[in-house]
Amino acid sequence: MASLDDFFAALFGALGPVGSLVALLVIFAIDAALFPALPEAWILITYTFRPETMDPVGWAAVLLAVAVAGDLLGTSTLYAAVRRLLIQDRHMPRWLESGMRRWTEFLVVRDERIILLNRVAPVVPFVGAFIATLRWSYPKSMAFVASGGLAKYAALLYVVFVIGVSYNVRTARTISLALIVIVIALSISGSWLYRRRRVRGAGKP
Repeated sequence: MASLDDFFAALFGALGPVGSLVALLVIFAIDAALFPALPEAWILITYTFRPETMDPVGWAAVLLAVAVAGDLLGTSTLYAAVRRLLIQDRHMPRWLESGMRRWTEFLVVRDERIILLNRVAPVVPFVGAFIATLRWSYPKSMAFVASGGLAKYAALLYVVFVIGVSYNVRTARTISLALIVIVIALSISGSWLYRRRRVRGAGKP
C-alpha cells in the first residue's frame, strides 16, 4: 500500500490542485459520455490528497462541483452528438432505437427517473444517448443528472471525511481504497441483480 500511496502522492504533486481538478472533470465527462472511468474511485482518491491550503469541507465542496459539472458536460455532449448526427439527420438505426425502447420497458420507471435509478444500480449505459433517442426532457434529465450525482458523491465524501477524522492519513487512505472497491462491487452486483429480476418478471405470464 505504501508504494501505491507514494504513486498517488507523486501524481497529485505533479498535477497540483488545479491540474487535479481538471483531470477529475475530464474523468467524470468521459465516464458520462464514453465508457466507465471509475469516477467513484477518483473523487475519493482526490479528496484524500487534499491541498494543505484547503479545509476538508471546502475541498469536498469543490470536488462535488467539479463532479457534477463533469457529469453534465459528458452527458450533454453525448446527447448533442446523438441528437444532431443520428436523430435530426435521420441516421438512427431503427433496430437500435427499438432496442433502447424495449430495454427501458423492463425497468420500474421508463422516463427521466431512470437517471436516478442509475445512481444506485447502473442499468442504462450512455444516458445522454437515451435522453436524445427517447425524447426525454433535456432540462429535467439534466436536473436528475445533477441531483443524483450530488447526492451520491456527497454521501461517499462524507463517509471518507469521517474516516479521515478517525484515523491517520495513510490508514484513512487504505480504508478509502477498500471502500471504493466495495462501492464499485455493490454497484455492479446491484445492476446485475436488478436486470435479472426485471427480465425474469417480464417473462412471467
